[in-house]
Amino acid sequence: MLEHNVMTAASSGLTFYYNRRAPGCMLEHQHDAHQITLTISGQPKVCWRSATRSEACFTAAEGNLIVTPAHESHRIHWDSAWESMGFYVARSVTETVARAMGLGRRAEVISSFSECDPAIYGLARSVQQGIGNDTLSCRLYAESVANVLAARLLVEHSRERRAPTYTAAALSAAAMHRVECFILENLERNISVSDIAAVLDLSAYHFSRRFRARAGMSPYQYVTRQRIERARGLLGDPRLAIAEIADRAGFSSQSHFNKQFRALVGTTPRCYREGL
Repeated sequence: MLEHNVMTAASSGLTFYYNRRAPGCMLEHQHDAHQITLTISGQPKVCWRSATRSEACFTAAEGNLIVTPAHESHRIHWDSAWESMGFYVARSVTETVARAMGLGRRAEVISSFSECDPAIYGLARSVQQGIGNDTLSCRLYAESVANVLAARLLVEHSRERRAPTYTAAALSAAAMHRVECFILENLERNISVSDIAAVLDLSAYHFSRRFRARAGMSPYQYVTRQRIERARGLLGDPRLAIAEIADRAGFSSQSHFNKQFRALVGTTPRCYREGL
């Protein structure tokens, strides 16, 4: 293996991995979690076989996706250099999301190969860009990613392959106020979607859908904006180091803070402070 990077968010049941491999193979094995493998680059001939699927051979291309369920034996061989990335999603996550979606026992993730799943590929690319910032250490982000992946697996890569038939009702103004107060009181903490959802006694999956219907953005996006606003206020105090401001605003690291600040404000925290 030429390069291997892993980010794990154990409390969220999610692991992201990036591999750059020389030609080779992996003998029959299995994982405790559902595995999603996506091709980034290279065009090796890949032969993959699982316990419930006959051998599939294909020439890899960017975006190709292989899904292997938890505890299912499989093996794989590739004949030239292969750059890939992917996720391990804990079975407990898909089971929780399946219950929240009202799906039956047949909503089991199955072995599958797809030319492309734009939703999963785009999400993986986003996580990959945050490897240096350890973005999955943010529980809010990691749990959001895990829930989106679980829902996608259940809708597109399971026996039932059907989306929920209801439309999520937006949170009421009173419920939104309670959520906003909780978030502002806990910005410094590494809170998760489940922590916020518990304020309203909702599952993380249902809460996220209802929150987005009300706010027009995900809980993670909303909390990030609130953290940036707090940081902008703190940057006016020259006694505070930028690393301390990142910590007080609830960011997992200064590098993560810098990246998010630039994305939302258009400049770095240091340049913003100099312009005050």
